[in-house]
This record gives sequence, structure tokens and C-alpha cells, in this order.
Amino acid sequence: MLLYQTVLFDLDGTLIESAPGIFACARAVMEEMGMPLLSDARMRPMVGPPLAVGFRDVLHIPEESIPAAMARYRLLAETVGLDEIHPYGGVIDMLKQLKENGACVCVVTSKITPTAKAHIARYGIAPYVDHVWGGIPGGSADKTELLQSAVDALAKDGNSIVMVGDRKYDLEAANNVGIPAVGVLYGYGSMEELSACSPAHIAATVEDLAALLMGK
Repeated sequence: MLLYQTVLFDLDGTLIESAPGIFACARAVMEEMGMPLLSDARMRPMVGPPLAVGFRDVLHIPEESIPAAMARYRLLAETVGLDEIHPYGGVIDMLKQLKENGACVCVVTSKITPTAKAHIARYGIAPYVDHVWGGIPGGSADKTELLQSAVDALAKDGNSIVMVGDRKYDLEAANNVGIPAVGVLYGYGSMEELSACSPAHIAATVEDLAALLMGK
């Protein structure tokens, strides 16, 4: 029996292991800008927040250069690093199981919608996703705003809704919108980060997450 009838998933760090692709694109942009390259560990906080936030707070790109850097990143992301991204093991089976049991499965991500949909299709997730809410090119990528849009659109169905994500941005957005959240530890957030947001549940692995959502 489903624990929640509608499951809203974050994308990066929750359904797909995207850091290698993100880092490859970011390094290409930094190299073109003549900036020193950072280690994977230094760049890890980039995964989760909107791209502009990562460029400002993690890569320390000057504020006035961020729009051009983002445009260049998104162009490079169409070809650079794609082969280094893949769904986490067990994700496809989990999504298939949810759909077979009648769940409405959606994605809510700060990644811009065209890129999010391309990734969902490329990595075999699309057959199991009903709706996608992503950032707007040139507009907002705020997670609370995106999640609120999703909840508003789905509320008419009267189904129980949960947000699943690996970073505080996902869990804080769920708190702001007033729906429960599940934090996952196999992505890019820590137990300390997730626990501070008081999620309804924390799942250590994809298998744990699947069992939880299936009410097992």
C-alpha cells in the first residue's frame, strides 16, 4: 500500500547521479574564464541549489559575470559530461513499482525545464514520470516557488503528497509549502543537513526509499 499517492522527486542527487556532469561543465566554463579549477570536494555544494547560487557561492564567479557564465554552461551541458551521468541503482525499478501501484510520480527541480526533461528522457526515467516542474530559463529557479506550483496543480486530485530530495533546498521548500518531505542520504546532502530540516523520514539507500514509499 502506497505511503503517499503523489511523489514529487528532486532530480540531481535523488534520481540521477549528476555531479560528474555538472562538474565537467562548470570546469569548462571556469577554464574559459581563466579561473582556477576546483576539486570535486570543493564543488560538491553546487549540486542542489539553483545554478546562479552555485556559481556565486561555490565557484565565486563575479556577480556581473554570472548571467554570461550560466548561458555558456547551459550550452555546454547539451554535450559535455552527459556520459558521466546515470540514474542511481534501483531508481528505475522503484519508479516502475510506484507507477504499477497507481502513484502519481513527478519531478520538481531547479534545473531548467528543457534540460530536466532531456535528462529524464536520456536516462530512461521518462516512462515513469507524469509531470515535470523545472526552472524557467531567464526566470525563477527557486525551489519553494516551483514546489508550490506543483502542489497547486496537483491539489485538486486530493491525493496525499510528499517531496523527496537530497538537499536542504528540497526539504525547506516542502516545509514552506506545507507538505511532508523525505530526505535521502545517498545523494549530496549529509545527515546533519537533512535532520536540521525535520523531514518526516530519512532514507539511507534507494532500496530503503522504495520500501518506505511502498508502505513496507
